Amino acid sequence: MSEKIMKYDLRPEFQKYRWIHLPTQRWILKTANALMPVIQRGRKQDFHLQSRRIKIGECSADLIQPKVVRTNGLLIYYHGGAFLIKAAAYHKNLVQTYALRADCAVLFVDYRLAPEYKFPIPVKDCFRAYSWALKNLSFDRVVIGGDSAGADLAMSVMLLAKKKQMRMPDGQMLIYPGCAGDPTTESIHRYTDTPLWNSVLNRKALALYGNEKDDQHPLFRPIFADSFSGFPKAYIEAAEFDCLHDAGVQIAERYRKDGVSVTRNDTKRTMHGYDIAEKSPYVRKQVDKRIRFLKGVFRDDI
Repeated sequence: MSEKIMKYDLRPEFQKYRWIHLPTQRWILKTANALMPVIQRGRKQDFHLQSRRIKIGECSADLIQPKVVRTNGLLIYYHGGAFLIKAAAYHKNLVQTYALRADCAVLFVDYRLAPEYKFPIPVKDCFRAYSWALKNLSFDRVVIGGDSAGADLAMSVMLLAKKKQMRMPDGQMLIYPGCAGDPTTESIHRYTDTPLWNSVLNRKALALYGNEKDDQHPLFRPIFADSFSGFPKAYIEAAEFDCLHDAGVQIAERYRKDGVSVTRNDTKRTMHGYDIAEKSPYVRKQVDKRIRFLKGVFRDDI
């Protein structure tokens, strides 16, 4: 095992991913994105859930909800994948878990991807899905969320909703956000070779997602927004050995400065994308914390 990999004291259940890195090469992305929906379909839908596919503008979404339990909460969720990669099978399992355990509906958005569809198209797709949900779905409470690039897209959607004076969500759940975060943080400089994702790959992904002129735009890098006042209560989760770790901390600090209530969860001995280890007891503990946050927003008791 290389010295570089050994220096990251990952939990034992994450060690098997130590040689894996997500692709940024165009030809591999094309192949991977052709396979992702096939792999997703191989994951069974829980018997207690029902779902339907919805066309929203130029993108699609799955509306997943419990068959029996009457829900008053909706989670609008944007998957990660560096703005380049379709939702993975573990994303499908996660949103099912949220629907079942938080007794909520989930609008799981399949937005268009770079490099074919560069910024701002993914943001527009995600905002259109948010607008569609507010208009067409009747839920008392709405949470917006996502992981990695999906968390950044959730922030961009909220910035647009605020600008247009639309209804804001009642909560936000950001799992290791900051794919398009501040490029000068210490963790960006430190974690250049971490498993699954690192700052070298992150830089390549952003070059495919946007153009140089976009770099300081707050919808491209939400952390550069003037203010987050009016944003809803937030749950922010960061991974320890992650080039985006400091972005999560920075977002939480900016939120608090602007009067946003924040629950921050710094996970230990983890890398970016550690949710992939679905059977890990540690992952399940973090999912429990997300469920508690969601239930709290939907029941308005946090």
